[in-house]
Amino acid sequence: MKSLIISTILLLSTFRISAQNCHPGTFRKLEILSRKELVTDSEFTKALALVKSLEKGNCVDYVKKRNGEEYVESGRTSLFGDVCLKNNSLTAVREYVNYMKRHNGSAEEEIGLSFEKLFAKHPEYVLSLVGYNKDLLNQLEWGFVNNNGFTSKNYRAVFFSINPEIKIVYPKYKKAIDYLLNEIGEEAKDWKTNKKGK
Repeated sequence: MKSLIISTILLLSTFRISAQNCHPGTFRKLEILSRKELVTDSEFTKALALVKSLEKGNCVDYVKKRNGEEYVESGRTSLFGDVCLKNNSLTAVREYVNYMKRHNGSAEEEIGLSFEKLFAKHPEYVLSLVGYNKDLLNQLEWGFVNNNGFTSKNYRAVFFSINPEIKIVYPKYKKAIDYLLNEIGEEAKDWKTNKKGK
């Protein structure tokens, strides 16, 4: 029992130290960049340094105060995803994939949402980086399912209409694309089944 209490105290102390490292100013700078219509390459470099600083401090949520109450304004992942989308370069795509690999296994939903949007802009490059990494393909599937409206009958048509370049690169990335489409199809079946069961 004593060791459990000591472990809990140490865990809370570690959390407080991490929380103190989460300077709101770092999040604010990242938020300002994420709101721009276009993020230049030099601004992207600054944003990447901010993200790595937040990662080092284990800072995930941008916490603000209103009327003395704390609330989560946004998260590191969603802000970084917006910056990557607005920079719209292959460097940004590569850094986002690297970010995902550093946070492999994270339950954070935003990771897949931004990833799918980057995939829609640069499908071949994303596939070249991902290969047949099922963890990353599953994040892509999650993003597609949550970013796009579709049914169990039209999910393939929706997928190819959003990503027309896929038809061209399909022979080269057949294994990964087939896996992705299969996972989306399974999700579509589950949605249909759940609706019938209600």
